[in-house]
Amino acid sequence: MKKIIVSLIVIVLATGLISNASAHKAEIVGNYKIEVGWKNEPPIVNEPNAVELVLTLASDYEKDSSQSQSSTPAKESDLTGLADKLEVDITLNGKKTFLTLNEESKFPGVYHSEFTPTEIGTPNVHVYGKIQDVEFERTFHPEAVEESSVPINTESQNNVDVKIPDWVKNNAKWWVEGQVDDSTFASGLQFLLKEKIIVVPATEKGTAQNTTIPDWVKNNAKWWSDGQIDDKTFASGIQFLIKQGIISV
Repeated sequence: MKKIIVSLIVIVLATGLISNASAHKAEIVGNYKIEVGWKNEPPIVNEPNAVELVLTLASDYEKDSSQSQSSTPAKESDLTGLADKLEVDITLNGKKTFLTLNEESKFPGVYHSEFTPTEIGTPNVHVYGKIQDVEFERTFHPEAVEESSVPINTESQNNVDVKIPDWVKNNAKWWVEGQVDDSTFASGLQFLLKEKIIVVPATEKGTAQNTTIPDWVKNNAKWWSDGQIDDKTFASGIQFLIKQGIISV
């Protein structure tokens, strides 16, 4: 049961983090909230990326009384199955590209469209469509596209900020206490790394010979969950798991 609870917590919190990404721009349309941004932020020239559109139900505080609202109560199912019903285009430095949306199977209401920016600039994303009987048209201004990143050398990697949300400590504590097995904990870390919820310095990747996590990593997790070591020290254990191929990113 604990294993199932951990998986649900990861999914729910990840969904919340996706919809609250710092550079996403939000608009309220009747009973609904629409957020648009980049899947990977910041967007870099010539690096594959995707425009992300997240639909959620607006809270009572957020609802826009000036907009026409659906005659039927808003519900979560209103937010799904809209990939073919929304028209989305992106304009970057005067060049317009029409996008094809794909809904994320694991996160209903989250849509992506692959797009690789080829030059720096501030894009406009135009969205037109209808949710239930509420028709809308909005233009969003997501984060500007930046110059290509410069390869990072080993010395500079050590100065990269490590960011690990505090709630991950609960998962680490359950793992240390034996309520979650190695495979489940490693899978959770892998998901969080891929979604950039956990950020660690770039690390050489290896191929796993087995999936057993060394005891010293578990000790680090215990000390970190108790606040005895900082994020950067705990991240060294995560880097080790990546180098050994126990976690693939």
